[in-house]
Amino acid sequence: MRVLTRMVLVLVAVLCAASLAFAGGGGEKPAVKAGKTVALMWGGTDAPFVGPHVKSFTATMEKAGHKVVIFDSKWDPAKQSTDLDDAVAQKMDLICLVPIDPVAIIPALKKAKAAGVPVMTINTEADKAANEYLVGFSGVGCYEQGLVAAELLIEVMGNKGNLAVVEGVSGFNACVLYAKALDDVFKQKKSQIKILAVQPSNWAPAEATKVTEDYLTRFKNLDAIFAHDDYIAGGVIVALKEAGIAPGKIKIVGIGGVGDALKAIKEGWMYGTVLQSPITEGEFEAQRAIEFLKDKKLDPFYKIMDNPKIDPKNVNNYKSEF
Repeated sequence: MRVLTRMVLVLVAVLCAASLAFAGGGGEKPAVKAGKTVALMWGGTDAPFVGPHVKSFTATMEKAGHKVVIFDSKWDPAKQSTDLDDAVAQKMDLICLVPIDPVAIIPALKKAKAAGVPVMTINTEADKAANEYLVGFSGVGCYEQGLVAAELLIEVMGNKGNLAVVEGVSGFNACVLYAKALDDVFKQKKSQIKILAVQPSNWAPAEATKVTEDYLTRFKNLDAIFAHDDYIAGGVIVALKEAGIAPGKIKIVGIGGVGDALKAIKEGWMYGTVLQSPITEGEFEAQRAIEFLKDKKLDPFYKIMDNPKIDPKNVNNYKSEF
């Protein structure tokens, strides 16, 4: 009988405790906030740089409890505007956008702001006229990267000679800003470097190889090639090797700091590059997104990563991240 009584008392105590907890007895705990949903809108996901960036960005956001939805606009400005409209219709908590065309995207940005959906540009800026529709920009300074690349080219070419450019995508704002930076520096330095040609590779190393083969056929007096990223530079090197051209005969400058580029600098195939790790950048931009989701604002509006140069003198100070 005593055992039965004791069991009844224990059961009553448990039920009372459960009732108090359910009713908030002993102090009500605040509800756990649900994670937010963020759209990551790259111009295209097929470029080698993009994969590691998306992985890093997504991992950082998910660690903070947020969900990431990836959009691939196939490097088509019209599709990107439609994708942005779709993300707005889905009521994303934040859209992180890499604009393909810095001007063409503005009407879609205007609609996003009118709908109350915040947009932060990352990696590549939109036109300054778009700033009133954005909450901020985070990433690399493409113009600043171009300045560093221009200095490397002047350094290795002695401020004179013939240069060809293998660009990423024609009209893509990063590529436009690289070109402007080269032009500004060459004018400032009264450079005698002549740009013989500029052709796009669509960020594809195999296409960069074809472009370089064309350059080697057309120009017998080529001194240097500027590749808009190190993956493209890898495609350039393939063409030079196949043509039997010795390392260093045609100078190569890239952007990125990928492991293959560091190796190419050590071996003499490349003269230099500008550091831009997709892993570091993805985390950097995700942290800014998390900041916005928490504070509902970004201060400062612009937050730009450093763009150190890597050349034969300091290449051993850098290790491959990707």
